[in-house]
Amino acid sequence: MGNSLIKQEGAVLVLALVLMLLTGLVASTVMRTSVVEVKMVSNSQLKEEAFQRVDSVVTAVASSKNNFIVAGDVGYRNCASGVSAGGCNVSSVSVPSQISTVPTDTELNFYVDRKGPLVTSLPFRESDSVASGANNFDVALFEVVAEFDGRDERLGMYEVWQGVAVKVAASHQ
Repeated sequence: MGNSLIKQEGAVLVLALVLMLLTGLVASTVMRTSVVEVKMVSNSQLKEEAFQRVDSVVTAVASSKNNFIVAGDVGYRNCASGVSAGGCNVSSVSVPSQISTVPTDTELNFYVDRKGPLVTSLPFRESDSVASGANNFDVALFEVVAEFDGRDERLGMYEVWQGVAVKVAASHQ
């Protein structure tokens, strides 16, 4: 009887090692899956931050009438202040510095494009509380564009376009 106990001790050791190996493999797979999920969540967060950045710039640009130059033809481009890039007719679009400040090695571009037709009549009827004679006003159409590119720093990339109609005094010629 003493002989059979000695032979079985080695079998328990092998069985314990196999179970530890399987447990280690399962733990390794779970860790790998967790790392991938963390990267996915981080990517979603960076994409949302990039969207929030450009959306706040578009909102700031659209809230100031000074950013919309009615003079000029269709395609007239008003770029961010201080930008002298090709395709810009003028560089006078301004937003608060806390909105337009971006991390190092990233880009934030924004501009206003004049869209056609050059001037058109109001496509809607104003409410009675603000109506001031639709025949006395025309609408100039613009497109506000903001682009954030932080891909080199792994901060995401996003572009937002927003159409804006600016009410101007009608030119009865």
